[in-house]
Amino acid sequence: MSTPLSSIKRQTLSPETANRACLHCGLPFQPRLESDQFCCHGCHFVHGLLHHQGLEKFYELREGSGQPVAAHVFHPRDFSWLEDLVEEAEAKSDRPVLSLDLQGISCLGCVWLLERLFHGYPGALTIDIQAVLGRVRIRWKKGGFNAAKWAAECQKFGYLLAPESEKNNRGHLAVTRRMGVSAALAMNCMLFTVPHYFGMEEDFLYAPLFTGLTVLFATLSFLVGGTYFFQRTWKGLRMGQIHIDLPISLGLFFAYTGSLYGWTQGHLSLLYFDFVAVFVFLMLLGRWTQELALEKNRNFLLRQRNENQRLEPPLSEGGAPFPSSAVKRGMHFLLKPGQYCPVRAETCSREGAFSMDWITGEPESRVFPQGREVPAGALLAGRESIEMRALEGWEDSHLHRLFQIDVRESSHNPVLQKVITVYLVLILLIATGGFMGWFFLAGEPVQAFQVMVSVLVVSCPCAIGVAWPLLDEVFAAALRKRGLFIKEPNFWVRLDRVRKVLLDKTGTLTRENLVLENPGELDRLAPPEKKILWSLVDQSSHPVARCLREEFLAREPSLVRQELNPVREFPGKGVETTSAEGGVYRLGHPDWALSSRETVAESTDRGTVFSRNEEPIARFHLREELREGVFETIQQWQEEIGPVYILSGDRPAKVSKLAHQIGVPANQTFSRQSPEDKARLTADLDCRDTLLIGDGANDSLAFDHAFLSGTPAVDRGLLENKADFYFLGQSLFALRELFALSRKRKRVLRQVFTFTICYNAMAVTLCLYGLMNPLLAAIIMPLSSLISIGSVWLRRPAPPTIPANIQKFGP
Repeated sequence: MSTPLSSIKRQTLSPETANRACLHCGLPFQPRLESDQFCCHGCHFVHGLLHHQGLEKFYELREGSGQPVAAHVFHPRDFSWLEDLVEEAEAKSDRPVLSLDLQGISCLGCVWLLERLFHGYPGALTIDIQAVLGRVRIRWKKGGFNAAKWAAECQKFGYLLAPESEKNNRGHLAVTRRMGVSAALAMNCMLFTVPHYFGMEEDFLYAPLFTGLTVLFATLSFLVGGTYFFQRTWKGLRMGQIHIDLPISLGLFFAYTGSLYGWTQGHLSLLYFDFVAVFVFLMLLGRWTQELALEKNRNFLLRQRNENQRLEPPLSEGGAPFPSSAVKRGMHFLLKPGQYCPVRAETCSREGAFSMDWITGEPESRVFPQGREVPAGALLAGRESIEMRALEGWEDSHLHRLFQIDVRESSHNPVLQKVITVYLVLILLIATGGFMGWFFLAGEPVQAFQVMVSVLVVSCPCAIGVAWPLLDEVFAAALRKRGLFIKEPNFWVRLDRVRKVLLDKTGTLTRENLVLENPGELDRLAPPEKKILWSLVDQSSHPVARCLREEFLAREPSLVRQELNPVREFPGKGVETTSAEGGVYRLGHPDWALSSRETVAESTDRGTVFSRNEEPIARFHLREELREGVFETIQQWQEEIGPVYILSGDRPAKVSKLAHQIGVPANQTFSRQSPEDKARLTADLDCRDTLLIGDGANDSLAFDHAFLSGTPAVDRGLLENKADFYFLGQSLFALRELFALSRKRKRVLRQVFTFTICYNAMAVTLCLYGLMNPLLAAIIMPLSSLISIGSVWLRRPAPPTIPANIQKFGP
């Protein structure tokens, strides 16, 4: 019921409107029509909801641009699991409490909006939103709160809820705790060290106490914070890897042990205890900044796994719902609309239409007659549930294998390892040379030891330890503002080595859903006809229904509250309903929706027909449409990165046509690719230099073989758990800027390294001349860090260019 892929059709736009900022999320986009004000239907829909319900304050509380709205706002979800959790919580307490995972929160405006939505329901008491953790905790009056309805409304605004998961935040929390304790210890250490710098005599009554407290706080800081770097250094050395934690650990060790020696022997020139405490705090601060950015990006998504999809037994058998992972061979289960078939199974109760795009890349649905085998991963596209009989158990299912998440090999930077190795060898040689020079030539053993310790102390990579994590956060934040989120700490190392780009077709190069070519057909419908058509497309996962539902809701968000007419489904033909006046309305294939006379008359104009009593009311023509920015992005990658490949499960003719349109050579285009074919081809092409971007279950095995992977699919519980990054919205402009930002980051990183080399050369020279002392070290160390931080901040990427035609967002 859709036409083949066609090229993007755009009106000729005036220069003023060639680029616009989306009226909702604020990101720049290229409008297809003069009237376009939104980058996608999701933003259009949520903007309309906010305006319709008087929630425009959301835009005032949000700073800068936001995130594009994902397509899940249009598609109903099953929240029966939430009703079960509410029932369990109410059985335990009269004031029940429930913690849930939350996806989509990104700003203060989101917090305000979620609170307003929650308190708008009877029985709601308190809501606590933990934005960084992606979690919400609610409390309500027993028996007086409709949690499922609240969750469904949150979904319409772009926020998804799921059962609380075991999020792995232990690493971030450990750094946070260590940093907090180290900050307190550093401040106390400096508090009792400053009097010495301002001339406190050693015979002062409290001088020994102050010195003892300084030693105590520095020791605690060394044990609490320093051990974090010692453990990581030891782990890296055991794996044969050298990273930035090694010079940090050596600097801490020599600074502390040297200071301890100076304290016990009475040599004040060796007391670097305040340096130890402050250095530990600054290093942990840098690491915390890096961990926070990644954890926030990970927690933006739900940690859902689709093998936990809840299935129900047939009505004739009864019983409690069970997860997909519990399906056994021969078991009967009920598949609801919008659910995927977890195993190979046959239809028992009737025929049904299934969408195959998630597993094969084919956008059109297929009809499976009663008794026919349905492949694992096929999504029920109709409106009515179907009884299925499993032909295999979950453990034997092909889909089970696709859901497996392999542990990725950690990637390290060989160039950085060589730099750190040379740096450490050089510093150790200089320190040893300084010691021998002062000991043997000058005959001053105490000064010789002081020179050696001071060289090892001031050469600590403080500037790098703080500036590098900040640099990663600054550039990760720049990508976030463009709708792209990094999940893994070694992302930049992997990205620098990418020389081949592998792309899926359906849902990656093309939009997630079909696009309506003639939206004017909807606008000319009378209000009663719109209500009837809405009844036909709501609650359906068929590709045509999904497309029309998006178009409908983008124009009239109030339709979500309309009462629906009963609808009958005819798989492979369409859907039908009867109005209160007795008129029979159909939406579907022309041969079925129209009389034979009308069918012959319109044989040259097919499409999907909306009819009344077999007389046409409207015809809808749908097509696949490329994502915005595909042409520019592909061309840029081919010029700057290397070859681009298309790996698709769709038909050869469609894949070849698309490849020709976007300029990908035929010998780099592969169609009819099964998941195993994609994985095998990716493994053959990969020389630790491939970037794979896909969105379907058929890309899952290939993700395990790609050096770097990304996905636009953020609500399916599969690839978003495997990918190194994900992106939102309907355009590829974030991907287009990805490599440019990577190159800029490398330039800034080189500048920071250059400054560090110059600083170390100056500081080490002072040490070798015997001019370094604890006070000078306490000044130049944080000063070098501030200069490096300032250098990174001044060279941070500019925000996305917001066209001048829109100065603020919102209605």
